[in-house]
Amino acid sequence: ISFTKVRNKAYFLTMDRSHTTARTVVVDDTTDTFDLKALVSACIHLARRGGAIITEEHEKGQLDAHNKKVTGDTRAISEMAANEVLTVADGRAQDAIITSLRGMFPNLRIVGEEDDELVPGNEQPSTWSDVSLIEHPFDVPSHLNESLTAADVCLWVDPLDGTKEFVMGNLANVSVLIGIALRDRPVAGVILQPFVGSDGGDVTYGAIDVGVFHNGERVDIETKCPSDTIIVMSGKHKNDGGRLSVAVGRLDPTPQVLSLNACGNKMLRVILGEASAHLQGPGAS
Repeated sequence: ISFTKVRNKAYFLTMDRSHTTARTVVVDDTTDTFDLKALVSACIHLARRGGAIITEEHEKGQLDAHNKKVTGDTRAISEMAANEVLTVADGRAQDAIITSLRGMFPNLRIVGEEDDELVPGNEQPSTWSDVSLIEHPFDVPSHLNESLTAADVCLWVDPLDGTKEFVMGNLANVSVLIGIALRDRPVAGVILQPFVGSDGGDVTYGAIDVGVFHNGERVDIETKCPSDTIIVMSGKHKNDGGRLSVAVGRLDPTPQVLSLNACGNKMLRVILGEASAHLQGPGAS
């Protein structure tokens, strides 16, 4: 893959190994329509960038964990709700991801989990020259690519999903989430687990009518589905007598329940075929 930029257009020259022919993917950062393969490629790079920041802050050991909703909260982190906890890693990762995306796609609408005043704004943005275009087949239907207009596309960024898990040391539950929505419906996304695997973590990504890929390898969804019904849900809802636990208890046959924390971690179990469904409790951030 080679990269160059002329005026406002980024050109990725790629070689199709199966047909030994070259093709060019053009990304115009002033256009009103986005190329999904280029957009997902950028999101993979930036998820890895966010993951590197998270692991760096973990190694430093100075997380500055606190309640982002209640100033002066002196409770232990273990006593706080999952959506209350914030660390320096959350702000830095969101800064790097969103600042970079805005530079690459000026017309793209982006929503980050953390409020702007909680984001430091000191991270150097990545540019197109830092991004590697997805090398394996990632054939986006023309009707989908043509629908990805600036008016209809929005990116949702959770720079550090599972912040409480991060502080508590449950690092395998931590992830970076970037979702791509078209007219308020998800069409593509990236999940990066910075503390799982090697070489910057495990990355899972995919798109509607394209497929799901884990570290570059296609996931065969049909063969990955569990033979028995397995429900993944937060441990606090499993036996709390609330709507979710009552609903699960009424299922026949009774499903196996996996108690896990962090939304991205739970959704990944379904994506990779380790669970049948994820039940999300009320009040999620």
